[in-house]
Amino acid sequence: MISLNLKDKKIFGNEAGEDEDLEVLNSYYIDHRDFDDFFDAEEKLSIVSARKGMGKSALLSRLEYKLRNDNSYKSPLVIRVKGNELLGLGEFSGTDHAYLENYWKQIICKKIIVEIGDRIGFALTSDEMSMVELSELDGLKSKNIVGGLISRVKGKIPLISTEVKGTLPDNLGSLLQNFQEKNEGSNVWILIDDIDAKFQNVPENQARVGSFFSAIRALAFDMKNLNFRATVRSDVWSCLRHLEDLDKLQQYIIDIFWTKRHMRDMLAQKILVYIQKKFPESREAKYKLKSDYNKILDLAFNSPIEWRGERDAKLFDAISAFSNRRPRWMGQLCRMAGRKMGDNARLKKINLDHINFILSEFGANRRDDLIKEHNHQFIELSNLIDSLRATQKEFSYTELHSTLDDNFIRGRNCEEIPPVDGKKYVEHEDLGDFLYKLGLVSRVHEDGKTFTHYTDDPDLYRSIENKKNNIVWSIHPAYRTFLNIK
Repeated sequence: MISLNLKDKKIFGNEAGEDEDLEVLNSYYIDHRDFDDFFDAEEKLSIVSARKGMGKSALLSRLEYKLRNDNSYKSPLVIRVKGNELLGLGEFSGTDHAYLENYWKQIICKKIIVEIGDRIGFALTSDEMSMVELSELDGLKSKNIVGGLISRVKGKIPLISTEVKGTLPDNLGSLLQNFQEKNEGSNVWILIDDIDAKFQNVPENQARVGSFFSAIRALAFDMKNLNFRATVRSDVWSCLRHLEDLDKLQQYIIDIFWTKRHMRDMLAQKILVYIQKKFPESREAKYKLKSDYNKILDLAFNSPIEWRGERDAKLFDAISAFSNRRPRWMGQLCRMAGRKMGDNARLKKINLDHINFILSEFGANRRDDLIKEHNHQFIELSNLIDSLRATQKEFSYTELHSTLDDNFIRGRNCEEIPPVDGKKYVEHEDLGDFLYKLGLVSRVHEDGKTFTHYTDDPDLYRSIENKKNNIVWSIHPAYRTFLNIK
């Protein structure tokens, strides 16, 4: 039997899907039937929604790999772009939805023009050449997006100032013409990630992000041969749900939800791919995920264990609980446990003691993730999280507010509590609802294993049922050891 070096972080993959090599990610990616529309070339628009660490960026990478390697896709242009890159192409201001929607359309067309320039080997970055006017946008409707934009650029060449014209190659027109003829009937795919980075639930942010989704919907169905794929955090989408125009987008939303089986297969497949690369001639390299997943996991993890009253549980049951169905958390948990095994990592398997040993550090990482992602929504987030330290794992509505009052609100010497998610602080409920939105607390059901998260029911914390103390709130297990909660 082969012996794995469990300190090798490559066993469990890159925790940032967008940083993983496309070939490697494709080798271990577990497909989900819910993602069929996301990969379908006939679907002009699809938006994936999920919490941080659920694999939104990895899904975009999986699609990018398919677009670049599957001949069934006709794709001359695959544009992968971060939201901040698009924002950097213009100056966004105000809350007028109609104005911002049209401006987003201009910016997206500008990005396509810049990409075309890169493909022909010339930077088409002059604002006069790359910024599409509203009247020109109307003229592009129902036209092939590549041909329409190239025709527009060619028409601008004679109008560029003499100073700029001197930098233009004499054959720019022919370069554009050749590109147009070669790619006239093919599609442009625009993959947009993190459009909601640094989102605050205030009117300006709501208008900017909401108008973006309106813009890509309009462009996708107004232009020919143009497909959009985008990601959005589920908590941000929940904040936008009241915007009238976005109700038309709900049909294009795909929510990422990984079952325990998905997570198990994801972990087993990463290990199997590693074995096939490192030990290609071994018996274990011939294992099949569908029938041999337990054998694969047993190469790295020591089972059975006693877990939540079950004496014959798999170690993966504990990994699943601490990971909260987030692939990034699962990979990081396994890597950290492997690193703590010492010099004899090749002779051992990860057991429950190794995981328990790193839970405080793991929880600190989860806390740091929350602060990096949400500190702009509440500048005292670190202190708010610490107010739960050494308290209890479950609370009623009243008990949680009493804890927050004792450990966070009192003794502030008249110092005001800062705005919570863009709104002026009014009462304890604002803080409790924010903790619920962050995923630090969730509703726990009577079986002790089923949870309701913010994305399942955004209004639950402010409900009458909760105010009557009929709901039990639980701090997620991933944070408990770090917070010294027994």
